[in-house]
Amino acid sequence: MKKVLLIPLIIIVLVLPTLLPLFNERFFYTQDYIFIARLQQMSTALSSGQFPVRWAPDLRYGEPLFNFYAPLPYYIGSAIHLLGFNFIWVAKILFILSSLLSAATMYLLANKLFGRKAGLLAATLYTYAPYRAVDMYVRGSLSETWAFVFFPLIFYASILLSQKETLKNISLVALSLAGLFLTHNVTTLMFLPFLGLWWIYLILRERKLKIVLYLSLASILGFGIAAFFLLPAFFENGFIQTKYLTVGYFNFRAHFVAYKQFLSLFWGYGSSVWGPTDGLSFQIGLANLTVLAAAAILAVLHRTEKKLLGLFSLLGISFVLSIFLQHNKSAFIWEAIPEMAFIQFPWRFLGISVFIIALTGGAVAVYLKKRLLPFYFILIIAGTISTLMYFKPKEYSDNSFFDKFLQIEMMHRGVDLTKDYLPIWVQNTDGERFDEPRANEGEILVSSLKRNSTSLSFSADVLSKSLIEVPISYFPGWQVKAGNQDVSILPPSNTGLIRFKLPEGAYKVRVELVDTPIRTVGNIISVASILLVFFMLLKFFPKKKAL
Repeated sequence: MKKVLLIPLIIIVLVLPTLLPLFNERFFYTQDYIFIARLQQMSTALSSGQFPVRWAPDLRYGEPLFNFYAPLPYYIGSAIHLLGFNFIWVAKILFILSSLLSAATMYLLANKLFGRKAGLLAATLYTYAPYRAVDMYVRGSLSETWAFVFFPLIFYASILLSQKETLKNISLVALSLAGLFLTHNVTTLMFLPFLGLWWIYLILRERKLKIVLYLSLASILGFGIAAFFLLPAFFENGFIQTKYLTVGYFNFRAHFVAYKQFLSLFWGYGSSVWGPTDGLSFQIGLANLTVLAAAAILAVLHRTEKKLLGLFSLLGISFVLSIFLQHNKSAFIWEAIPEMAFIQFPWRFLGISVFIIALTGGAVAVYLKKRLLPFYFILIIAGTISTLMYFKPKEYSDNSFFDKFLQIEMMHRGVDLTKDYLPIWVQNTDGERFDEPRANEGEILVSSLKRNSTSLSFSADVLSKSLIEVPISYFPGWQVKAGNQDVSILPPSNTGLIRFKLPEGAYKVRVELVDTPIRTVGNIISVASILLVFFMLLKFFPKKKAL
C-alpha cells in the first residue's frame, strides 16, 4: 500500500517546481488568452441546460464554438468551477492537472515497458522538456497541454490490448482515443500517423495478426464515443469561416523551423515568424539531446538484441519524422495533404518529438545500472535543472486584463476575440449592438423577452407586416416558431443574424437551436458507444460472492 501511495507523491514532487508560478493571485500574459472566455461560455451553456454544448451564446451574437473546438478540457473546467473556483483559478487548476496527469501517464507507460526506474526518467524528460514550458507559460495553450496526457495513455492501453485481448483493454484503448479526439483536433491529426507506427510495432512484436482486429474495434468504439463532436465538426465545417484558421499569420508556410533552432538554447516570449529569427524557442533541450545520443550508442552496442533494436528503430524513425515535418524540406507533404494546413504551425510537432524522446529515455534507463547508474541520476538532475528556469511567465497581468473575456458586454462587442468559428453568413462584425428583436421593415412591439444559451422567446405585437431581426447569428439548427407554426428563416443580412417575416397580429415567438440530423446521429452513436463501454467494463469486473 505504501508503494502505491509513494509513486503519486514522487510524481507530485517531480512536477511541482514547474507549477509554482501558478500559485499566485494573478494570472500571466500568454499568446492564447481566449481560453478564459471559452471556460466562461462552457459554464454558461451547461448551466442553461445545453448538452452537449455546441453554441457559445455571448461571443458577439453567438457562435458554434464547441461544435468545432474540442470540448473535453472545458467540460472538466466547468466541473471545477462548480466547486466554487473563479475562472482564473479554473484555468490554473486545469494547467496543473494536465502537468500532473501527463507525468503520471508517461510514468505508467515507461514503467510498463521498462520498469519503475525508467518510468521516473521518462516522466522527468516529459515534464521538463522546454516545449512544455512554451506551451504553458508562453503560448498558454490549454488544450494542447491536455493532449500530452493522452499520448502515453493511448500507447499504454495499446500495449495492454496487444498482450491480452479482453473487453477491458478494448475499452481502455477506446476511452483513451476518445479522450484525445475530444481534447484537441489538431493534435489528433498530428498524432495518428505515429500511433499507426506504434501499432505496427506491437503487431510485429507480439506476432499476432488478430491484434489488428481488436485495435480496429477499439478505434471504432473510440470514434463512436466522440461521435457527438467529430461528426458535426467534420460535416458542418463548411458552415464556418475556416479561412481564418489557415491564412495570414496562421499560414503554415511561415512557421517552419531551421534545424539549428532545435539545438539552440535560445529562450524567448515572442512570436513565431518567417525565417530562423523567431522570438519563440524551439529547442529540444540538452538532457533530451543527451538521451538521443545515448540511445544511438546503445543501439549500435546492442545491435544483436532484436527487441531493443526494433524498439529503438521505431522510436528513431518516429523522432526523425517528427523533426522533418517541422522543416521546410517537408513542404511537399504539407502541400499534398490539404488538411495539414489546419495544423497552422509545423513546430507543433515538437509535442510529438518530446513524447518520443521521453519514451526513448525510458528505454535508455534499462541499461544505466551498476557502473552507469550515476549517469541515470545525472540525467534526472540535468533534465530538471537545465530547463526549470523556463517554467515561469514573462510577467503577470493586471487584475483587469482578463475582464474583457469574462464580461458579457465585452464578449458581445467581440473585443480581442478571434473569428475562427464565425458562421459563413457573418460578413460584417461592426455596427451598433442591439439586444432584443427589432423590425428592419414595419413596426413591432416586443415584450416578455426571455433567453438562454439556445433559445429566445418573446411576445410580439406586429403593428404592420414586418421583417424581424433577432440578435442571434444564424447557423443550421436554429428554427423560429410563432405560436405553433413554423416560420421560414430568410437569408441573413451581411451581419449574419436570423431574420423572418410576420404579418400583422399578436404572436408568441420562440427562436430555438435544435440538433441537425448529423448532430442527432452523432449523439445517438455516442450514447450507444458509452453504454457499450460501460457494459464491457461491467462484465470485466467479477461479481462479489454472496456471504
